[in-house]
Amino acid sequence: MDLGLSYLSLDRAAATLSTGERQRMQLARAVRNRTTGVLYVLDEPSIGLHPSNIVGLNAVMHDLIKDGNSVLLVDHDTQILSEADWVIEMGPEAGAGGGYVIAEGSIPQIIANKNSMIGPFLAKTKDLRIRQPIAPEELFALGKLHLSTDRIHTVKPLEVDIPKGRLTVVTGVSGSGKTTLILESLIPALSTHIRGERLPAHVKSVSAEGIDQVKLIDATPIGINVRSTVATYANVHDELRKIFARTPDAKKSKYKAGDFSYNTGKLRCPTCDGTGSISLDVQFLPDVNIPCPDCRGSRYGK
Repeated sequence: MDLGLSYLSLDRAAATLSTGERQRMQLARAVRNRTTGVLYVLDEPSIGLHPSNIVGLNAVMHDLIKDGNSVLLVDHDTQILSEADWVIEMGPEAGAGGGYVIAEGSIPQIIANKNSMIGPFLAKTKDLRIRQPIAPEELFALGKLHLSTDRIHTVKPLEVDIPKGRLTVVTGVSGSGKTTLILESLIPALSTHIRGERLPAHVKSVSAEGIDQVKLIDATPIGINVRSTVATYANVHDELRKIFARTPDAKKSKYKAGDFSYNTGKLRCPTCDGTGSISLDVQFLPDVNIPCPDCRGSRYGK
């Protein structure tokens, strides 16, 4: 209850739980076991939590400490950070510009530290508004989406208007129906409406004039291929393959862009299958990875 998980049914499949839900389930088990002398490391447990649910999360962490445990938390939410006895702030930037401890201390010390980037947010002196709000009478000037639904799960029949060309946020406590409204109602309704297909059974109607495409960007894994990198999903490799295919040598050999793929292309190194390295099985010791002796790590055949 304190962790905002009271809405979960006991037969809910574990695979359908979000990262935050799984972590809070583990935390609930830890509290129930009443351990002592344990260091609990929590990686952003506030993900997906409404501010009112964070109050319960803070209470659970305090219970762990009262039982003689230590809690190490990685998070950004100031509602959680403000409960900390000691804060270590990394920065000052991401990547090569980071990697330093720029501030550490109690909350008052962090607020007083001019090097701290989180301090102004903890002190609530940072101006969070980055643009002027839209005037109420102008909110729907660019049109709107309208969704009408019957009851589904715990969500009652709804009539929802969403202004076009504006930033709209759906919020509410954990389990209040946000995911059901958007992922199980609005997106399926819009997708079928755009394709000219029948609406989901619980959707009465949807109007979305001028919307011809819906893109969902969520927290699901972006791929299962172990070779995938950030460049893969930024389409860098696609563009490189097209450039390779336009070279005189490639045109002469009639190679296409797909032939330059590390994963399936016919130009990949047959020895390492395009990985650029070979794993050696060393008995009684961890496997050792070495550069491919044939392609020398280039991932392409000779």
